[in-house]
Amino acid sequence: MTKIHILGPNPETFLVKLAPLFPEVIFTVGSYRDDFGKNFKLYDVLFAFSDFLSRDSFRAPNRLRWVQSLGTGLDGMIDSPYLDDNVIFTSMRGIHGPQVSELVFMHMLSLSRNYSKAMVNQRDHLWERWPGKSLQKKTVGLLGVGVISQALAKRCKAFDMKVVGITNTRRELENFDKIVLRKELISIVKELDYLVVLVPLDGETLGLVNERVFSGMKRTAYLINVARGGVVDENALMTAINNGEIAGAGLDVFEQEPLPVDSPLWSQPNLNLTPHLGGMVDVYVEQAMPILIHNLKAFLSGQYDTMLNLVEHQQY
Repeated sequence: MTKIHILGPNPETFLVKLAPLFPEVIFTVGSYRDDFGKNFKLYDVLFAFSDFLSRDSFRAPNRLRWVQSLGTGLDGMIDSPYLDDNVIFTSMRGIHGPQVSELVFMHMLSLSRNYSKAMVNQRDHLWERWPGKSLQKKTVGLLGVGVISQALAKRCKAFDMKVVGITNTRRELENFDKIVLRKELISIVKELDYLVVLVPLDGETLGLVNERVFSGMKRTAYLINVARGGVVDENALMTAINNGEIAGAGLDVFEQEPLPVDSPLWSQPNLNLTPHLGGMVDVYVEQAMPILIHNLKAFLSGQYDTMLNLVEHQQY
């Protein structure tokens, strides 16, 4: 019988949906990082969120044939040197657009309206008013123009914003006012009021948003990262905020997760933090089920080329 291990927060929510549909499969669950139980070497398939894995997760002998990411990213999975080259990798690409877009707007509005100050004043029973910054007519740059970016662009247009896409391939896309190449990043940031990071983490994007990018941004501009922590140089970001090179930032992802309790990011002024909440919403399991069910049926029947969101090793 095929054995599948589900690893992530509340893995039972996936289990109760899948187990009745696939009685021929043995499912096990883990709910903390590297929680593989005692039988890792017996699993054929792993369903997991990448942030529940470490660099050494697959060091132990295993017979994995398929790894299904329960998120969009496959970092820590597909780049592991301990997995066989024939392992199949699939992702949840395509389902995160609504909730990640909402989180981006939460950060944009919170920063623009200085909501953190309002919360402190509420705690202190202090009535104080100040003008905020409107999103209307502002320019937002979306670094990466995939499915999530396209969902976000549509919502930005509803706020009457100008949308600039930044990618490796220039093309026309609905709801984007213009598309520029990634090699033009340093020059285009001069026009942006918000730079939203939405690219996957790979060899080309590691440290992509760095000191050079921050020094070219408007002093009134904000950075928002909902992609992967490694894309942004966190030390350069704090320096840019402290030096007034940019107005502030909103981070949902970090170079090290969980964020260490002694990280200076916790107390950095003009920086809003959320603990990698981008995709986590009440309907996530329902969003994920069509992909999981389709892919599991295809895997069990040996129709691997029909699986959804197949990712090749060379893409990472």
